[in-house]
Amino acid sequence: MIDELYVRGVGGIKSAGLSFSGDFIVITGESGAGKSSLVRAFEFVSGRRAQTAAIHAGFDEASVEAVWDVDVSGERLITKRFISRLGKGKCLIHGEPATVAQLLEKSERLIEIQSQFAQLNLLDPARQLALVDSCGGPLLIGTRERLAELFPRMLSAEKEILDIKKRRRMLEAEMEDAPQRVRVIKSLSLYQGCEAEWDAELASAEKQIEEAGRYSEMLERIEGGLDGEGLTDQVSSLLRDLYAISPESSRARWAELGEEALSCLQELFASAKSELGMTARDELEARLDRIEAKVGALRKVKRETGIRSADDLLAYVSHVEQTMKWLGESRSSLEEKQAAAAQTRAEAGALARKLRTLRERAAADFEAKVNRHLADLAMDGSRFSVEIVRHDKVRASGAESAVFTLAWDGASAGPVSKVASGGELSRILIAIQASLASQDNGSNGHLPGALVFDEVEAGLGGRTALLAGEKLRELSKGCRVILITHEAAIAAMASQHFVVRRTGDETEVFEISGEERAREIARMLSGSESSEALGHARALLRQNGPQ
Repeated sequence: MIDELYVRGVGGIKSAGLSFSGDFIVITGESGAGKSSLVRAFEFVSGRRAQTAAIHAGFDEASVEAVWDVDVSGERLITKRFISRLGKGKCLIHGEPATVAQLLEKSERLIEIQSQFAQLNLLDPARQLALVDSCGGPLLIGTRERLAELFPRMLSAEKEILDIKKRRRMLEAEMEDAPQRVRVIKSLSLYQGCEAEWDAELASAEKQIEEAGRYSEMLERIEGGLDGEGLTDQVSSLLRDLYAISPESSRARWAELGEEALSCLQELFASAKSELGMTARDELEARLDRIEAKVGALRKVKRETGIRSADDLLAYVSHVEQTMKWLGESRSSLEEKQAAAAQTRAEAGALARKLRTLRERAAADFEAKVNRHLADLAMDGSRFSVEIVRHDKVRASGAESAVFTLAWDGASAGPVSKVASGGELSRILIAIQASLASQDNGSNGHLPGALVFDEVEAGLGGRTALLAGEKLRELSKGCRVILITHEAAIAAMASQHFVVRRTGDETEVFEISGEERAREIARMLSGSESSEALGHARALLRQNGPQ
């Protein structure tokens, strides 16, 4: 529970320090004195939402520090929070930097703040279901936690199955003609770099064919064909004619030169024929046909597949083989995952059914306790009910929701949000908190260390206000109750009393007792400190002394 609160620069409060010692504590003061600033301070230091608009007009930064008694051993927790107009707030736990989330986690079991806005929170279906669950004991809480832990795994498994099925459909469509294409591609015996190599071979073969043609033509001119003389025959004939007309004196020398020239020419042609050694044309053409067939088949496959190169075709083959392997393996994997998911679904369904049974049992117990407390709050003509609404689909929180209803004198029940007045909502809120404190095992394990009520009795008066005060005082036996109130009869019941007063722009908070407290009760009763009001106030204080 909270033992001390130090406030600086929040709302109208420049500086205030409160030391709590009572079980049932009231904070009073005139309207506009700054009581709501204390509510903001409680919210800030417990990790709730902070707004810079709550910073005192004369301050650039507000701070709230709290000292908590966290267990029976007397261990104390010190938390502090700063809120800056520049938006750079910070939190401290035992003087060490912390996040707002850490501050909230530390304080959520230590304090709960119930303002008039808590009535709106009470109308939230999720909050109503949480209240029912809080009465279900460890078995319900454990079942809910197991379902909450299992549900995301179930969703994840089902999503994975859907993703696998979607991928299989996509790949099966993609692979429809792929195996046939792969067989055609593999028949080409492709390898890395083969396309450039085959293009080079084709160009070489075409060049060789061209050179073979030129060689054949040249050889025919040299050796002559079946119907004609070759070049050497023509030279021999030409030399003979030359010898015939040569001068006698030169004939022998010319003949010698001619024979030598003819011999050299014949040797040249013989050497060329031997060294060129041209492959037969039909063999070259057969080789060209083979290369053209390979290149043509490659080009055809490229056109049909839309793949631009042989290397890309090899990559496509690898992709198809890996895809077909995955399709094969995923079939058995999918079956295993579907079996596991079905088991998880069945387990989640069993937990959801168990949770529903426990919630229905807890709801009946909860509404019985709330109705008993409402009877104590002068609402014995009403009937508070908890309707467990079943849903078709299981969620992380279960397969049902809770709806709080209220009926008067046997009339048809309606949601509390539509049929309950503000004062009735206040009493329902008090009855619920009292129900959480009155578990069958006698513990207050469902209550925080401190409950802060901000004018929760608003709308009540007379006897109902007194009954609400009695119920709050009873509630303080299980936890520290801090009530901000305008109701004098309730204020007189407190074991500790603080007053908030405003003078100009200065708001002060201080503890009062004795005659000073009697004067404050008198002011709350009649707006003055007349002798009659003081007498009534003293009587209230004597009547509601320590119990």
